[in-house]
Amino acid sequence: MKPVTTATHDIPVPVRRALRLIEAHPSVERVTADRVEDGDVTVAIVEIRTELPNAWRAAGRSPSGVRAVEPVMFAFTAGYPLGPPRIRLRADFNRGHPHIQPSRDGGPPEPCLVAGSPREVLRVRGMGGLLEQLVDWLDKAAMAQLIDPQNGWEPVRRDGIDDVIVADATWLTNLPTRDGGCSVFPAWYFASRRANVVTYRIGLPQASPVPLGPKFAAEWRYSPVGDQGWTGNTHALVAWSGKLPTGWPFVADRYLPETVTTIDELLIRADELGCREFLEPKLGILQSRIAASKLRDGQPVAVLMLARRPFDVIGTASAIEICPYVVELRGGEALTSGSGLVVRTAMHRAEISPELLRRAAGDDGMALLPWTLIGCGSLGSKLAVYLARSGRGPAAVIDDGSMQPHNFARYGTLPSENKVESFWSIPKAYYLADALAPLKQPIVPHDVDIVAHAFGEKSIASLVAPNSFVVVNTTGSASVREALAMAGVAANRPRSIEACMLGIGSVGLMAVEGPGANPSATDLMCEAYRLIHADQGLRREVFNTHAEAIAIGQGCSAMTMPLSDGRLSSFAAPMSEHIRRLQREGLKDLGEILLGSLASDGLDLHWQRTEIRPRIIVGDGNGSVVRLSPEVDETIRREIAARPGSETGGIIVGRYSDVADVFHVVAAMPAPPDSKFSRDEFVLGTEGLRPMLEDLIEGSGGALYALGTWHNHLVPSGPSGTDIGTAALLSISQYFPLLMLIHTPRGYVHLTAEAFSVRSKAAPGEANDEKSS
Repeated sequence: MKPVTTATHDIPVPVRRALRLIEAHPSVERVTADRVEDGDVTVAIVEIRTELPNAWRAAGRSPSGVRAVEPVMFAFTAGYPLGPPRIRLRADFNRGHPHIQPSRDGGPPEPCLVAGSPREVLRVRGMGGLLEQLVDWLDKAAMAQLIDPQNGWEPVRRDGIDDVIVADATWLTNLPTRDGGCSVFPAWYFASRRANVVTYRIGLPQASPVPLGPKFAAEWRYSPVGDQGWTGNTHALVAWSGKLPTGWPFVADRYLPETVTTIDELLIRADELGCREFLEPKLGILQSRIAASKLRDGQPVAVLMLARRPFDVIGTASAIEICPYVVELRGGEALTSGSGLVVRTAMHRAEISPELLRRAAGDDGMALLPWTLIGCGSLGSKLAVYLARSGRGPAAVIDDGSMQPHNFARYGTLPSENKVESFWSIPKAYYLADALAPLKQPIVPHDVDIVAHAFGEKSIASLVAPNSFVVVNTTGSASVREALAMAGVAANRPRSIEACMLGIGSVGLMAVEGPGANPSATDLMCEAYRLIHADQGLRREVFNTHAEAIAIGQGCSAMTMPLSDGRLSSFAAPMSEHIRRLQREGLKDLGEILLGSLASDGLDLHWQRTEIRPRIIVGDGNGSVVRLSPEVDETIRREIAARPGSETGGIIVGRYSDVADVFHVVAAMPAPPDSKFSRDEFVLGTEGLRPMLEDLIEGSGGALYALGTWHNHLVPSGPSGTDIGTAALLSISQYFPLLMLIHTPRGYVHLTAEAFSVRSKAAPGEANDEKSS
């Protein structure tokens, strides 16, 4: 067993346990531990054998400076085992390796072993996992393989640095030109002082470059913020390399640790990154501008050098690494070599931007297409927020409603502190657009009644964001759905996606239209009703009496559905993911319905997806139109094939839209057993028909019903006199047009019939005037 040499027996038990595990590792040659009483710290020197090739082992070290046996210090504080030990390399370890944390005080180098938190590694994988990371790190350092071109260029470590420069990374990395340069941009800063230590937050918004004019420094202003803070305006110098004499771009292909602390070191680093010839003259001009200025103590100026690396920086799609610094200026100080002026290392932090949000969402940015949201209520706001946080928010939002206090029970954003929502009727569209504005995705709000607009203009094109790939309707409104399906409207808008909640919030629906609105949103809703009717569980949840009563509400301002925010979010999140996928990958050539059902425990959510084929259109659009499901067409053809040489028929089921004068046919019922079939005619029977129709209506909550009948003709022909007479007779028993669909060898024809009863204030004994058409 490898020895653990200790100078005291007062080492805590958890530390002793860790040391025993460390010494058991096959790469560990020796462990020496000592207790530092004053600091309540146990310091262990762990000698780790590295995997050097034989030629390097003979020399005792690798060309990158890693020894055959590396002493590593583990410092266990009183916080162990909750917190990890501090791990430090020998003081003269080569700091030119990647994955070494920056050090302000010049202490021993600290290897960066994990991308996340060492504390979490310790908790999940134990001391053995942390040690394995260290051994692997040393082996890779020995082989100079801490940077893997396949993964990208490792940026210089800047963890733990207090000064921060906030700027959009995409904008910065697109600034470098082929010829090199240095531009000056306006910026602002916030400074705070704690225990006589000042830290800076500098904001560098996207802007055009400005000249270093004679009154440059005179433009700087500041104002106090509290007792220990102040804010003001400043500028940033952004420099980048040009090209070599050969014409090839200058590439900074050598990894260098962050060691800049003075102007001299800043200029040396600029030379190493290929931009000194552009940065140094600008610093000279800046010095001349501030020479006679009376600056307050510590006017910060940002300096950013954009280093071109041999391959893309890890986590980005650019080979440009951002190297930021802060220089504190005072009147009369030199900004040239030899001045000794202190330079502060800073950390770059990206601004919120759509690109940043997409990267954070694991999105490669494919097919970034705008879309339009109709309905800024609970579900609509959540979809907008989820997608905006993924960098794919709506480009336009439409809603004529106003925010009310109860909306925030499940709204996608939080109310303001000044309670303005309770005192003023803020349009929902404007409220949502303003709430999402910090995510830097411009939204055009429309406080418009979409139904009235569609009927009045016969189009919604002026409300839809240009180039929208879809309009997403979250209103759950049949009126909106009907308006979008109107012939003139549907022909001049993108495909629609409808998302809504059904029943009492236990079922969610998404319906994606097909190309050319075929199938349309109304077709899809009828198909959804059919699917729900066929599923006993869904039927119970969606069409039960309690659900219907809640959906109706008890007043114009009543909340329409008692539903928790968490339950709604359970549906909204996957809905937003589906929209995001369609935006990235494109819409299918078919329509689709997605029905989600949440179990009573609120945990088990199941989605079922059904592709919906285009409708068969019967009618020329000058009168009523039949939109026939392909499945119904197949049923009719099977029935006809089963009775060759004879007329046959049955009952057709669906919904009728009086707005568009359209019959949506989604199902067919078989003819009752007492029906008569012959070569000359088909006579529909009545045996068992009433209970069958009652089950349909009650089982679908009245969403589906019999529209009329279908039968076939053996020769190409239109409706016969018998057909017309039968239709007129049957129409008396229903309160909307009766549909008679006729299949012929050349396709479908149809006729409709409707009975009207005009009741006048007749004198006693006078008959009512019955009219039919």
